[in-house]
Amino acid sequence: MREAPWSLNYRVFRDTVPSKHQPTLDAEGKPQPYAHAYQHLLHHSTLAQNRTFICIQPVSAQATVVSMPQQQQDAHVSMLRQYMAALWSPRHTLFVQQGATYTGGVCTIHVAELRAIREGPQSGVIQSPGVVVCISTLVGSDEPSDPVPEDEIDFDYAQTLIRECWAMIKEGRDIGRSEIREVMMAPTLTTHEEREREAAVRMWCDVLRLRG
Repeated sequence: MREAPWSLNYRVFRDTVPSKHQPTLDAEGKPQPYAHAYQHLLHHSTLAQNRTFICIQPVSAQATVVSMPQQQQDAHVSMLRQYMAALWSPRHTLFVQQGATYTGGVCTIHVAELRAIREGPQSGVIQSPGVVVCISTLVGSDEPSDPVPEDEIDFDYAQTLIRECWAMIKEGRDIGRSEIREVMMAPTLTTHEEREREAAVRMWCDVLRLRG
């Protein structure tokens, strides 16, 4: 069954390499790549209609997620570009306007073609970098009055269902040499809606951050 369309807007900034940074050398004496931190800005209509999530991803720690009103997103981006350009540099911007949603059995599937926006002197829409598919299924009880104890939540079974659904979607399709990035949302041992949403934001930012 097809449901209402969904939309997405995503920007990512990467921290700049400090001018006094001394590269770390590997065992062969070759310089190691600089480990970057990232700042993601994500608006996803299925997560929150009027909120933009800011996901700060350090080098070696779990990403921190906060949110702000969607109408403040452009002002935040302008601040990063004008006043914090020495710290953060823009990487890429992606969006989805009319994503499709299907439900069948115990799975819900969100699918859409990503579009990328080239900014700067050559601004404008460029070709899509790919297609995004998100498969979800209910873990535990859908009745707030009937909570499931944490030790009885079978995340492995839910992940198996998602992998089987993904395998059926791919079956018989020639994906060729296209790169496929598969990310599973981190299990959240809580029924707190905000914590579950933060885990979903981290998953989407992980999927949408292109190489570089």
